Amino acid sequence: MVACGGAADQPAAQQAAPAGGQQQRQAPRAPEPAPAAQAPAVAQAAAPASAAAGAGAAQGQPAAPRAAVAAARHVATDLAPVTVGVPAPFRRGPFAQDRQLQIQRGFSISVFGLVPRARSMAVTPWGELLVTQPNQGQIVGLTDGDGDGVAEQTRVVAQGLECPYGMDFRDGHLYVAQSTRVDRFAFGEPAGFGKAERVVSALPPSGCAPHHYRPLAIDAAGNLYVAFGSSCNVCVEADARRGTVWQYTPDGNGREYARGLRNVVDLQVHPVTGQLWVATNERDSLGDDVPPEPVGPVQEGADYGWPFCFWNGAGWQQDTRVPGRNPTCQGLTPYNGIQAHSAPLGLTFYQGSGGAATSASGATGRVPDDYVGTAFVGLHGSWNRTEGTGFKVVRIPAADGNPAPAEDLIAGWLTGPRGPGDAWGRPVDVKVGVDGALYVSDDVAGAVYRVWWSG
Repeated sequence: MVACGGAADQPAAQQAAPAGGQQQRQAPRAPEPAPAAQAPAVAQAAAPASAAAGAGAAQGQPAAPRAAVAAARHVATDLAPVTVGVPAPFRRGPFAQDRQLQIQRGFSISVFGLVPRARSMAVTPWGELLVTQPNQGQIVGLTDGDGDGVAEQTRVVAQGLECPYGMDFRDGHLYVAQSTRVDRFAFGEPAGFGKAERVVSALPPSGCAPHHYRPLAIDAAGNLYVAFGSSCNVCVEADARRGTVWQYTPDGNGREYARGLRNVVDLQVHPVTGQLWVATNERDSLGDDVPPEPVGPVQEGADYGWPFCFWNGAGWQQDTRVPGRNPTCQGLTPYNGIQAHSAPLGLTFYQGSGGAATSASGATGRVPDDYVGTAFVGLHGSWNRTEGTGFKVVRIPAADGNPAPAEDLIAGWLTGPRGPGDAWGRPVDVKVGVDGALYVSDDVAGAVYRVWWSG
């Protein structure tokens, strides 16, 4: 990926774009051979004899302010075709027929569970996978009790919420960002969660539309970060909090942290550098490849351009659809961008599993340690581009906090030339389970997939 300036989103389908630098990065190596997974109907991409998991990527430049900004880039990856593994209980709806994807060699993928309109996710300390259903106002939990890679139990963890979205854990509590507030719930393993306790209130009022989902992250000091999406494509907002990220102290006092970010859909803290990262949908209707979507670290006090300026591939440019301010686009901060209109929604860092993570039934979950430091990003896909883009999961090597170009990890949900109408599924969020496997939510297919290394 490369440091750049902006990108776009839309209702029900956001977008993304690549960024990085030019140093060569070694291709991930295969770990010691692991036992074959035993989950029902597993799809597996056969690894070549070299067992190299994916193609190499260029090391990214730091996302610190620079005089010039590079254009978004993407690295092609060697993907292998697979048929998605579908356990018998899930052979219905979109999975009544076989579904094909492409995946980096050496990885396997199957349906872990079915959750209608599955969006953001979080993993509890005891391994339950939490999934939000914002429009239903609830959070469900999926549990794989016997370790075979299939969720046998799905339960409602919390309901009656106001468009729940961002989730994070700290000090024995689950924090949940909702449209106009942040609540926290004390939890006890594995019974459930206590009553809601208000942490932050009076967030910008909204309904439950995509721009009004509230992502949430908590740093090592206990500060909360919440993003507020715009109410429009480009406009001057009546509420100045829209198009920004705010930081809240543990006692609920807040201040603006960064601005000029049209619709941040996920927030994560880098596990090594402590930097706040964003996955952002930039604006529409400026062209197929501009502006790039911001995915990467953001700086405190920085302005990333929206709505007055955008990155056009060669430099900052005023958006003439918005009258007035900053006609010269001075004082803006470069950012790491990925393909315009690819709609990055979910973001997570892989920190390693610390072991083989093989269950008694033989299901292996460990993603290779060569992927430690990788940011995995779900790209929901474009809706108004001439040729569809996104509809995939990508990896951004960033062990030292500097984003490299994006590489495809999983693709194939888009089966036609354009957009959502040609897609049988759309990835949303990505999380790492306690077994070291990746879990990917899909709000169109209504599923959560399990992705793991099988050699």
